[in-house]
Amino acid sequence: MSDRNRFGEEELVDALDSIGSKLAKKARVNMIGGCSMTFRGTKAATKDIDIVVKSTDEVKTLVKAMKAVGFENVKDIGSDYRSLGAWMVMERPDGMRFDIFDRIVCNALEISDTMESRAEFYKEFGNLKVYLMSPEDILLFKGITERLDDLEDMRILAEGGIDWKTVESECFSQKQAGRWADALASKLLELKSEYGIDSPIIKTMAEHGNVYVLEVAFSKVIGEKEMTTDEIIEEVKKKYNYSASWTRKQLKVLEERNFVTRKIIGKPHLYSINKKGN
Repeated sequence: MSDRNRFGEEELVDALDSIGSKLAKKARVNMIGGCSMTFRGTKAATKDIDIVVKSTDEVKTLVKAMKAVGFENVKDIGSDYRSLGAWMVMERPDGMRFDIFDRIVCNALEISDTMESRAEFYKEFGNLKVYLMSPEDILLFKGITERLDDLEDMRILAEGGIDWKTVESECFSQKQAGRWADALASKLLELKSEYGIDSPIIKTMAEHGNVYVLEVAFSKVIGEKEMTTDEIIEEVKKKYNYSASWTRKQLKVLEERNFVTRKIIGKPHLYSINKKGN
């Protein structure tokens, strides 16, 4: 992937102009990756154009217009790109590639109304309206992906000035907040290790991420069953080699978070996963 061509603003604008001229009806696209950074002047060129639309109908209209100007659907996109969950990946013979997302990125990160409200209008190309997602939302997106240039892009964004509270708030508003907090915490630690950039939200992200990891671990232990404390302790010891005191402490944390329910009808107490909880 590292030897693919990069494209600057002029080439990107030409491509969008061609696509917009073939669109049968109006559509809005939100640029959420390196292309948005290129249009803002913080990155000279990009390999991938990550765009998000809010309806499947708009995606289909966009794909039809792209095919009319020489783009084709990429069949073999590789594991890194497959994990992003793009609705479709379109590429031109010269290597210009569009990753097209239908509302959701990475199979779970949803483009929210607050994200759209922060997006900045860039240009209109025929029937195509292009908006640039905010640096905060781009950083969140790149903080949960694993492509080659993402950490470097996070450095550029952070050095340009980031409202970290906005990143934190958007992350926690997502349906799978714990999952993304865990991924973002890992990426922010890499950012600190590699470039010396110490984000003020690392600790908060790590704490929420740790709870998410706990929830996943105890879901695997308890599953759909009801289990006694001793049964859970034994299973945790077998699966993860943690002590009884550690398991009791984590059960208390998960009960306080309403992730597990404790049934108190005599002894022993029975625990189950609370499906209405987190």
